[in-house]
Amino acid sequence: MNKRSSFIHLLLATGVLSLAFWNKNFSIDVIKKIPYLDYLAESLFRLVVTFLITDIIHQIIKVFYNPETKGKRDNFLSGIKHISRVLYAVYLSLLLLAVLNISLEKAMTTLSLVAAAVVLITKDYISNFINGMYMTFARIINIGDEVQIGTHKGKIQDITLSSVHLINDDDDLIYIPNNVFFGSDFINYTRREIKKISLDFEADLLAVSEVSDLQIEIWEHIAEYHANIIENTINLKVVSLSANEVKFKFQFIMIDDTNKQLEKMIKKATIRAVVTILHNRKKVAESLRH
Repeated sequence: MNKRSSFIHLLLATGVLSLAFWNKNFSIDVIKKIPYLDYLAESLFRLVVTFLITDIIHQIIKVFYNPETKGKRDNFLSGIKHISRVLYAVYLSLLLLAVLNISLEKAMTTLSLVAAAVVLITKDYISNFINGMYMTFARIINIGDEVQIGTHKGKIQDITLSSVHLINDDDDLIYIPNNVFFGSDFINYTRREIKKISLDFEADLLAVSEVSDLQIEIWEHIAEYHANIIENTINLKVVSLSANEVKFKFQFIMIDDTNKQLEKMIKKATIRAVVTILHNRKKVAESLRH
């Protein structure tokens, strides 16, 4: 559907551009009849033609480019869209200069006087833009990847000129500046050949006697999802140990690791099972002490 609409868009833009070239004098005469625009008819015509050529190139790429992942948003197309928007903004800026009857040379001379201030004000945005473009075209990360950066973990929903949009398990949309993302260590779970699901939790030492017994008990509590999990991939490992508590990581591999809704359900069931088990174990341990 997207390719079809892009193809129709391409035909329309090509048709308008062809008419504009074949009837250049007529087009310019029409512009000259518009009040206050007669003196910039030639400039306006060139800008409109440039705008149409950019749009045609954009649509040609959308029509003939075949993304690696069918049915999903693609990094390359997203990057091309962002570049097109930047070019359109430049064209509109040039159009504004033409309307104000300011030459480009004069504008550049004026801007050079405040260039230092402009660079200081826009350096973060420019840096975000460059890092965003690099991440997009180098495919360091892809739209749809499951990643973790710092305490934030979720799926990449979009990569824009300024930030990476991350949606977590609670459906919260998190905006991470491209500079922060590019300059930080992050984990890309999607790039792993085997996609393990991991759940971290802490337990009071009173509630844990044997790690293997706790693993078996958790597995038994999520019996309704046994058909969706590869049994021999279940693993409960100790991450760290302190005087009063122990930190665990419960891991497993799903048979169908593309079913994100089912993954959420299994995670929720596992977390509830862990809470119930640890609560009951702690109560028993405390009663034995008394």
